Formats: sequence, structure tokens, C-alpha cells
Amino acid sequence: MPASHGMPSRGLNSSETSGSFGRLFPRLAPRRATGLETALRFGAPGGLMDGGDTSDSQLDPELPAGFTYFGQFIDHDLTLDVMSQLGERNEPGSITDFRTPRLELDSLYGAGPVVSRPLYDGSPEGRLALTPSGVDLARTPAGVPLIGDPRNDENLILSQFHVAMIKFHNRVVDKLVAGEITDAFGQPLPPRPEDEPPNQQPGVPLDQLLDVANYFDTVFASARRLVQWHYQWIIVHEYLPLITDAKITRDIEENGPRFFQPGNSPFIPVEFAVAAFRFGHPTVRTSYRVNENFAAPIFPDDPNAPATPRMDLRGGPVMPENAVDWRFFFDVSRTSEPQTAKRIEATLNTQLLNLPVSAVPGGREGALAQPLASLAVRNLLRSETLGLPSGQDVARAIGEIPLTDEELGTTGPVYLWYYILKEAEVLERGRNLGPVGSRIVAEVLIGLLDADPASYRSVFPRWRPTLAETPGRFEIADLLDFAGVIGS
Repeated sequence: MPASHGMPSRGLNSSETSGSFGRLFPRLAPRRATGLETALRFGAPGGLMDGGDTSDSQLDPELPAGFTYFGQFIDHDLTLDVMSQLGERNEPGSITDFRTPRLELDSLYGAGPVVSRPLYDGSPEGRLALTPSGVDLARTPAGVPLIGDPRNDENLILSQFHVAMIKFHNRVVDKLVAGEITDAFGQPLPPRPEDEPPNQQPGVPLDQLLDVANYFDTVFASARRLVQWHYQWIIVHEYLPLITDAKITRDIEENGPRFFQPGNSPFIPVEFAVAAFRFGHPTVRTSYRVNENFAAPIFPDDPNAPATPRMDLRGGPVMPENAVDWRFFFDVSRTSEPQTAKRIEATLNTQLLNLPVSAVPGGREGALAQPLASLAVRNLLRSETLGLPSGQDVARAIGEIPLTDEELGTTGPVYLWYYILKEAEVLERGRNLGPVGSRIVAEVLIGLLDADPASYRSVFPRWRPTLAETPGRFEIADLLDFAGVIGS
């Protein structure tokens, strides 16, 4: 019978249970809550964090725009808080994280093709489902996406990246079955056994009846491990060096985290989930060119605008004429340059400070107070709900000299999220995170991989990627190329 190297295959992974949130700096006192009035001074339209519409002078020439949405994809792979309530104090340990605290792509795979059957196309090898055209996510007749995390349909760019990940998995399956690639351990899959007899026959050995099922289990398990490990490699070797201080990340990669020690009970620190990893919000542009014939703002000028023809980048069904051309989002072409993201600064494009109801989790028409339509206000209030320490206190705790009030543009202990953004702006000109942000983001992402008994860093630290033309190298451009989604 084919071996699967010990990976549970078609059902629920042993690690696929919901996790919890916790504190990275449990000894630090929460910043004193200052309530809605201060949150509005920072995050309301016209406030300290209003950056207006994105201009060319705000762009980071070295950060392709697609990494904003790759970061959002990672976030949705790790965290989902549906329990904490704005305006109420919540202890992180009491809040369930409805994603697993692992970089294992449960937002893509769900609990596998047996338990999460609607995510799959019904093929015995465990391919993931798409529309017949392959342009869009598979959906119900009402347009609801059949994916492991519905938040990956929040905007068109993210949903199209989820499509690319589905195609990546399916292509890995095809090539494994064809014998064109090996599994993560360098072993080719064994040949497919003969099909089971069409009718019950006396004298057929049990092994013969199980061989075919075991073969398909091995195909899926091998494909999933290859996809997961290549995805994890991109996070460590391309994404983190782009968005953090390279020296800090290299130290963590080589010597391990100093502060994040999850042991056998991994959790998501609130300092990461509610502050540091929300650095991606300021990198969102007001509008994007999606392909040669379609460009649009992230939200419509008129919130009542019809969904078709598409005039904005909200989520929902995607027609071929609106499909993403990844040459506009990542460095995948020798003949063109991608558009770039907004710099990491303590300002957001003004559209994010007045979200339409459809873009607010749990928002209902007529029941959304105007202040809570600001993404910045929501972030700042949530940091008080979960009792985050101030940015200055965290800086001291990791051995850094805090920014001054003059550098921060405000006085007194400041929100950790705002501090991390301002640190990137002041110390790094918005090109990457500063020491506090880099330390938190890199320690958590690398620490979660080290705590995951199925990650490449735990199972096979000397493993190197195998799915690109250059052995041992694999970047997001290689993933998109392997998936077959790069335009000509």
C-alpha cells in the first residue's frame, strides 16, 4: 500500500482544531483606554490617519501591489475572531480563534475532501473546485463562494489569489499523478493500483479492496504537503524579507524567537493579530489596474451601485473580463513592471475610513454607526477591547528606545498599531516595518512554523523547494507560473 509519510490525508488534520488568542507580552499593562473620542481623532475621515486618495508620491517603488493581498490571505489562514465585541473588555485567552494557529492553508483545504466536500470537485485525487471556466471560485446559485474561509471573497484581488492557489494545488495533483514531479521527500508516487472489482466477489483480498482508496489518499496528502511547504517557504524567504527589517528576520530564522514561545500549545498573540499584522491596511491603494482593459476603485463612489457591470473591486462573482492579470500585481514578467503598494505609513487611503456596509464584518444596512465605518477607528477600538499595551511600552520591552512624541505626532502612550505604522514611516521611510513591527511579525510567523509538527521547518529543516526552474528557489512568481495563471 502507498505510504503517506504519516500525514493524515482526506479527513480532519490532527492539528485542525480552532485555537485561541494570547499575549506576547503578558507582563505589560494595557494602555489606558481613551474611548471613541480619541479613536475618532486618529481614525475618522479628516483625522490624523487620513491619507486622502493614493498619490504616486505615497507608493513604495519596491513592493509589488499583490503583496498587500498575499498578506491578507496569510491573515485569513491564521485568525478569525467572531466573539470579541467593540466597547467591551475581552481577555484574549477566552476568545476562540476559528482558524488554526498554523500556516497550513485550512482556509484553502478546509478539513479535507471527506469533511469539506463542497470545496472539492469530486475527483478521487482531491482536486479543489472552480467554475467550469476556471476564472472564478465555485459558488452556490446565490453567489456564495465554496471556500474554506468566506472572507477570501472580500475583494476581487483576494478572491482571484484564492483561485490561483486552487489552480496551484490542482496542478501539483496532476503532475504527481503523471509522475512528472516527486513528493516533498523526493519520492515518486507509486503507480495506481487496479480498480476494485465492479461487484462483490468471493476470494478478493482485503488489501486489494483498500489499495485504490489508499492510493488516492496518498495523492492528496502528498499534494497538500507540497503546496503547504512551498507556501511556507515563500512566507519565510520572500514575504518577510520584503516587509520586515532583514537583519531582525534573519536573526529569528537562525536563532529562533526571543519572545514568542508557544511550545506545544500554539496561539495567536493579540499584539500580532490586532496591531502588527494590520500593517497591510495602509498599503491598500485607492484603485488598481486589474488587467489591460479594467481598472477600478476598491469601493464604489455610490454604495448603491449595481454589482454588474462591475465598477469596483468588491467581492462577488468574477467575469472573465474582470479577471486579474497577475503581471499588474507581481514581478512575473520580463517586459512589464507591476503596480506597487502604498508605503507602510500611519495613514490610510480615505476610502478605508468610510467603508460601505458590505465591507464591514457583521455590518447591516441601517444598523452601522458612522464612526464604525472607519477601518482605523475599528482597529483602534479593538485594541482597547483586547487590552493591548502601548507602543512605547512594547518598544522598551524588546530593548528599543521609543519614538518621541514629536516623531509620533501626538502625546502620551499611543496605540500599538499606530506606533508600529509610525515607526515604519519615521525610521524606514515606509519601505518596511521598523524594529517593533518586524520583531512581532517575524517572531510570530516563524514561531508558528517552528511550533507546527507538520511544517517544513519541523519535519525537514534542510528541505528546499522543488517546483521552480531554479532548484532550491521559490517565489510567488514561481507559484503563479506553476499554477498557469500568468498572462502572456
